[in-house]
Amino acid sequence: MHEVRPRTRLLVALLAVQACTTHIVSSNERSVIVESQWMNAARAQELADEECAKYSRIALMTIKADPYERNYVFYCVERSPGP
Repeated sequence: MHEVRPRTRLLVALLAVQACTTHIVSSNERSVIVESQWMNAARAQELADEECAKYSRIALMTIKADPYERNYVFYCVERSPGP
């Protein structure tokens, strides 16, 4: 029987963790799509806020029809003028 090398185990573990991360799928000045394997809405909002800020906008999450869907969709909207 072959023993699995520690380096191979580390690589497999890193790939598994990466698959479970929250990351941007696509973005532009109007919208951002964030995928989250663990349905981490707070992290998804952070990433969308960062992307929308590139265009001096803020991220507004749309309502998800399917709670088990892994993608969060955000609109990048203009900031409302302050008082």
